[in-house]
Amino acid sequence: MKFYPFLGGVLGAAIGLAASAFAPQDVSATTISSAVGVGTNSVQFYTHDRLAKFMEENSDLSIKVYPLSLLNLKETPPGIRDGIADMGFVLPPYYPAEYANFNLAADLSMLSTTGRQVKSPGAAMAGATSEYVFFNCPDCQKEFLQQNQIYLGTGSTPTYILLCTAPIRNADDLKGKKLRSGASNFGRWAENFGATKVTIPGNDVYEAMSQGVIDCAMMSATELTNISLFDVTKAITRRVPGGVFSGVATNNVGTSVWRDLTLEQRTAFLKGSARAQADFTWKFYADANRNLEAAPDKGIEIIEPSPELLASTEEFVKADLAVISAQYTRDYRIENADAKIAKIAELVEKWKGLTAGLEDDPEGLAKVYWDEIFSKIDPATYGIQ
Repeated sequence: MKFYPFLGGVLGAAIGLAASAFAPQDVSATTISSAVGVGTNSVQFYTHDRLAKFMEENSDLSIKVYPLSLLNLKETPPGIRDGIADMGFVLPPYYPAEYANFNLAADLSMLSTTGRQVKSPGAAMAGATSEYVFFNCPDCQKEFLQQNQIYLGTGSTPTYILLCTAPIRNADDLKGKKLRSGASNFGRWAENFGATKVTIPGNDVYEAMSQGVIDCAMMSATELTNISLFDVTKAITRRVPGGVFSGVATNNVGTSVWRDLTLEQRTAFLKGSARAQADFTWKFYADANRNLEAAPDKGIEIIEPSPELLASTEEFVKADLAVISAQYTRDYRIENADAKIAKIAELVEKWKGLTAGLEDDPEGLAKVYWDEIFSKIDPATYGIQ
């Protein structure tokens, strides 16, 4: 297998300082680089570090993980495309046109917290999205290939909630507030209740909250530690907006890198990728629960939303399906949007059942992802033909 050189580049003074600590080293011909656009305390780094260890133990392939120093979150998709990194943590919502079919699935994440209630909607959405992209969405696969990437699965956050600088209890409290939105469905939810959506990268949320640019971040409780929001959060409203963030391609690999792997290496990668989706999803879920338990001792008020706000949210999600269909058909020329939405909704319900009882069991999650999805992928042909 050939060596994939690391391509340099100045990423700015702040990243440059960090880069000196993680500068690429001389590595063997079986080592590839992995870009994670957040730091070592993040779930993303935890997941890629665990994947690297799995590959070292189960193949002759090594992965060198570069947290934040090689590419930031927005730079990672084009960075893999252009060969700056061999693989990485990809966030398709940063590029809505390039990944329109994948983002359609991500925009439906609120289905995971409506209807049948489960403890870990993220585990269900991760399974549903991965199965959908691998086996039901050739258009999704085409999008990743056009960006020189091989898709290897989706992990998910737990339920999105409101992390705020002041209490939010009901719909009236939302009026006029500025809410950070990481995906268009959450932005529409905010606007539905008279709030203003603010679209900023996850790396910038801390500063935006501390300076009053936003009043709340619609994110999971994991971000209280993941990006240090404990320091700027004064009140947390649970269960709303609901949904999860599943607009994730957890460990995409560059096309040429994947095709130069041996059959044995690709087989190990698929096994490791099933574990990676489970690790990512479970770690986010476990950290969110721990952070919510710790919040009151840090002076943060935990709030249950009013029944009226919950009911209105449920109605919003139902009505929003037609909005999503129309938007993706009109703006991104998605074909058969209604049929695709129906298939994703069907898979979400299927995976609510498959992942029930596994929310605190990462090994069990990895097994069900392997059994139901990754074991059915042929490493001899996937991403090759």
